[in-house]
Amino acid sequence: MNRGRSRLEIGDYGDIHVQTTASGSYRAEARYRDWDGVVRKVAATGASRAAAKASLRRKLNDRAENAGLGASLNQESSLRDLADEWLADVQARDDLAESTKDLYRRELGSLVLPTFGDFRLREVTTGRVDHFLRRQAAVSSAHARHSRVVLNLMFNFALRRDAVTRNPVAGTARLTREKKLPKALTPEEISLIRAAARTWRTGTSVHGPRPDNRVPDLIEVMLGTGQRIGEALALRRCDVDLTIDPVQVTVSGTLIVIKGKPAYRQSHPKSAASQRTIAVPGWTAEVLRRRIAQMADGPGEQFIFQTRNGTPLTPYNARRTLRNILASAGLTDLHITPHSFRRTGATAIAWASDAESAAGFLGHTSADITRAHYIQAPVESVNVALAGYLETLAPQRTEPAAR
Repeated sequence: MNRGRSRLEIGDYGDIHVQTTASGSYRAEARYRDWDGVVRKVAATGASRAAAKASLRRKLNDRAENAGLGASLNQESSLRDLADEWLADVQARDDLAESTKDLYRRELGSLVLPTFGDFRLREVTTGRVDHFLRRQAAVSSAHARHSRVVLNLMFNFALRRDAVTRNPVAGTARLTREKKLPKALTPEEISLIRAAARTWRTGTSVHGPRPDNRVPDLIEVMLGTGQRIGEALALRRCDVDLTIDPVQVTVSGTLIVIKGKPAYRQSHPKSAASQRTIAVPGWTAEVLRRRIAQMADGPGEQFIFQTRNGTPLTPYNARRTLRNILASAGLTDLHITPHSFRRTGATAIAWASDAESAAGFLGHTSADITRAHYIQAPVESVNVALAGYLETLAPQRTEPAAR
């Protein structure tokens, strides 16, 4: 707070004056400009001059805190200080998933703080942020987009705390990214992947425990259900209905992994539309029947895919095994990820039916998202009749003159 000023800002107080009271105690008072802009006298008493002053300062500080005027952030605060308060606010929110909170924490620590951590808030200008984002985009457009989101959320938080007067991210140039057309796997590529998965680590020279077909089976389930890898790994015995034909799978959760904590099942998938029931093809149903038959008797909440110790198989470990399978078969040039199987299933349905059916299969609220990011455009056949129609535009031939 600023003291001794004739023109007080909101939250400021003037000089402290101390007087002796009739009872022999001391009374300290000062002019204080309150949250509503009105200047009022505030007083406190004490057994000594120092005690009265200290009591008054505590009273003024409490008054400012209760009015929201004692903010710990201002333009001289470092971005690291802002980050601490923003993360505390994020952690206290009930509308954000734990995985989202963990993602913000990781991206802040790895992408933003190494550059801006020691800057004062007033030093984080639009020009500096724009230069930072363009430099990141030259290396990774995804990193630049994530940095922009985190910085924007942080400075909007700072605006609400009156720590800054503008958000420097708002004026930065729009980040563009190369549009990638959806690519589905061909039947031939799927056959190669299946063969590689069946033969991985099966030779006589392989040491250690043999694979138990968890990841090969996971591939079949992702292909036949269109689930994200977290949803497929969160699949439980009670989510599979083997009593009807075709077999049905209910998507009702996803696996969450947060650094430093055990993996756990979140009781809802990515979005409300993602919660759905899928009728699966016979080859996927066969995999599910076999895996369930191999499971020991127990509660229906048992995971279909789990480690030998009974813990959930995490997306990180599944992706690592998939990479090893593809590398062993020389298939790394296909650039296959677990999402490749999701796009392949959606493309097969869209080609046989329509984009709306594919969107329902994936759990999308809009078929536009499915068309833009999941359905590979079919190769159009050439309409040879069009060439005939254009013959009417042929140049006229000049007949040679008669002799």
